Amino acid sequence: MDSNQEILKELKNINQKIEKFTKPSKSIWLNFLNGTFHSLGTIFGTAIVTLILIYVFSQFNFTKSISTWMENTLSNVKWEKIFTPQIQQIKQTETKSAK
Repeated sequence: MDSNQEILKELKNINQKIEKFTKPSKSIWLNFLNGTFHSLGTIFGTAIVTLILIYVFSQFNFTKSISTWMENTLSNVKWEKIFTPQIQQIKQTETKSAK
């Protein structure tokens, strides 16, 4: 008898817990809280990761490497092919003013 009573007591306890989650008002409230805390966790997690990345990247000096890259890139450009009409006009005006 004791084991049957314990089983019945446990079944009633389980039924009460199931009823709490199957009530629409309770379910809506729990889903709302779950979504709220999920969103807050995502926001705070993203903020922490962003701050860590900003700190790590602020420790590096990128200006020297970027300026070196730009100098190399600009020195390899064939400016005559890009600005041919403008260069010809400048040369013509220089020759006219030199005469």
